[in-house]
Amino acid sequence: MISFRFDHTQSATITTDALWHVVALGLACLYPSVHQHILNKVQNDKVPDPSNIDSRFKSLIETPLSMLNDVLHEELPVIVIDVLDEYGGLRHNSSGKNDHKDLLRMLNCWIYIDHLRRFKLVITSQHDEFIQRMFSESMSTHIDIPSSSSVKPGDHTFHDIRTFLKSRLDSMGEEDAWIKRALDHLVPYAAGIFIWAMTVADFLEVDPRV
Repeated sequence: MISFRFDHTQSATITTDALWHVVALGLACLYPSVHQHILNKVQNDKVPDPSNIDSRFKSLIETPLSMLNDVLHEELPVIVIDVLDEYGGLRHNSSGKNDHKDLLRMLNCWIYIDHLRRFKLVITSQHDEFIQRMFSESMSTHIDIPSSSSVKPGDHTFHDIRTFLKSRLDSMGEEDAWIKRALDHLVPYAAGIFIWAMTVADFLEVDPRV
């Protein structure tokens, strides 16, 4: 898996160019042919200027990925772009708006280029109408993961957090009755937020009876 996470607090450095550099580096580490292609581009000073993001994407991502047609589908890496809605700062600062739109345009093109579609591209984001409009549901799969007050006892998120917490509590060697009471109390409070559940589990491991 190759992953990249946007962060609104670092919008000056976590950019489209940084994203494609991380993906290109990940691919180069996995595939010798991609490594040689990118190395030749760098050594011969043929990597397009960062301002030309379309040519840069083609040089660092699109062309190298076209060289992997002989790799079995199940052996191809998953590329994860996390919290895309935080790109460019809170609600996208003015200086990064065009770059943000260009990035979405390139990501949208991904699903229409045959050799790129072989790679599973996973994008996570909070609800953002602009982002949602960019990706056709006929060409991509949208999965809603509820959080906060929208999480209900029957939801997968609710069940997943309960399973996670139960596993962590079971490892503490507590009685079944205590674990059940703890789960009934803690899982609703998690509100679908795994980092909250992880923090509570880490805290209880220090002293389960707090």
